Amino acid sequence: MTGSEHPNALIAKRAWRAVSEADVDTLRKLWTDDIVWHVTTRNPWCGDHVGQDAVLDYLANLGDSGDAYDSTLDDVLASDERALLVCGVSAARKGHSVESRYVILARFEGEQIAEVWTMPLEPEVLAAYWAD
Repeated sequence: MTGSEHPNALIAKRAWRAVSEADVDTLRKLWTDDIVWHVTTRNPWCGDHVGQDAVLDYLANLGDSGDAYDSTLDDVLASDERALLVCGVSAARKGHSVESRYVILARFEGEQIAEVWTMPLEPEVLAAYWAD
């Protein structure tokens, strides 16, 4: 696709912006009703979050969990069934701070995101951050 982005890359970027802006209406349109979000990092929300409400609760709790939270989207790679987002996260809580790199894998059903996996590139760094 010379000169244009894959449609799933565009959807992934819209979802990223919607999460960043807490745009629930847009997220509900971009996600399937039964979306599953797999959190692989050892933290208070580790495990699977099933359904739009559960995923929205997870994201809200994560954002509210500390004194500061910021994320950057560095790249999106997409195919007809998936998108891979490469991102960075910096956060601070209880006098501790962390900077880490993540990959987020999204699986699509049609033009909606049906499943998401968040995977830190340095899981031990994040496990230490959450361990208290």
